[in-house]
Amino acid sequence: MSLIPASRVNYFDRQFIRLAELRDEQAYHLQQRRRHNLSHHTWGIVAGLEVLEEDGRPVVRPGLAVDGYGRELLLLNRATCDREQFDRRGTRWLDLWLEYRLELVDDRLAPTECNATEANQPYRATERAEVVFTRGGARPDPRHPPGVPVTAFEEPLLTTPDDPVNRWPVYLGRIAMDISAEGAPTFAIDTADRVYVGLNAELIDHPGNASRIELGRRPANADVKRVGEDEYRYAPGSDRDFAVFVPSPAPSQLEPTLSVYDTATQIRGTTEVHGNLVLDGASLQFPDADGGETAPTDGTPAIYRSGDALRLDLGALENGDRTLVIGVNKDGMFMKALEVHFESATGGATPKAAVTVYGDLHVEGTIDSADIRTRTVTEEVAALLTGMVQSTLANGSN
Repeated sequence: MSLIPASRVNYFDRQFIRLAELRDEQAYHLQQRRRHNLSHHTWGIVAGLEVLEEDGRPVVRPGLAVDGYGRELLLLNRATCDREQFDRRGTRWLDLWLEYRLELVDDRLAPTECNATEANQPYRATERAEVVFTRGGARPDPRHPPGVPVTAFEEPLLTTPDDPVNRWPVYLGRIAMDISAEGAPTFAIDTADRVYVGLNAELIDHPGNASRIELGRRPANADVKRVGEDEYRYAPGSDRDFAVFVPSPAPSQLEPTLSVYDTATQIRGTTEVHGNLVLDGASLQFPDADGGETAPTDGTPAIYRSGDALRLDLGALENGDRTLVIGVNKDGMFMKALEVHFESATGGATPKAAVTVYGDLHVEGTIDSADIRTRTVTEEVAALLTGMVQSTLANGSN
């Protein structure tokens, strides 16, 4: 199918309809649909086509894909793979592809056949998909499938050939066969490199609310959107590459909840991470001081900056005791080095901190206390020291 401008048949009264009009009418819809598949989306698997093992044999389940020429590849029935496929090609690895086929068949409901002896004059041209097995060697590049001309990978590709001789296989996966000592084959399925369809867009809007995703849009001015009686205004961002907006109660201007710039990623609001937060070669920074004296939390533990102080807040004591433990891990066991414990306090009680050091305490400087004598020793130790001094004096020693 050559690359020509979209041309529709112009119908009028008492028009003489030729074969050309019927062909052009059909070609117009084929071109428009396939160009939509090519330009608004990227090619690949749309739905289904899973490669799974059922009853001891790999199968490809029904599904739909779109090849690089915009043609739909609809697989209606399961396609099975067994040992015969491997033996026929003399290999233990098979790559599975889905390819476009065009089958000319007669319509059984047609009263007569125009020319039963002419191979290219059946009543129907049926589009279908076929699973193709190829001998597995070096790992294939699914985005550059075999049999496709190099020029076809150049953007934009707007040609939509209908002839199956123009191949564009869609990769489904690889199957490895292993034959046990008993002679029964087992199969391993690898579908890691499958290509799925994508969407070509700079903006994705929810039709019923203010949710929005910007993909490299970089708006210089605020954008306004109306949904029913509501009006939403989105903050501009001439230097941002990605943004996610979510609805919020009647804001004057929606700011992105998540935005990505070339120098930073910004998140507005509370962020929950279910799992480990790893800083790879980076530091945790608190650049903006709020100057407040109260914890910006709901009583849960937090680290935050207040004025010139960086606070490690263990949370509200009304919820129970709080303990800060610092230590190391050795042979899978946690070893404490420092422990700060706060007992639960309610009402007007002032919480007391008990600090325990596991190991030697080295102080380079001074210890500041209102009463160093009573603050540094317990009553039992003080009594013991007093007894030792009195004993020494009784023996006449200095």
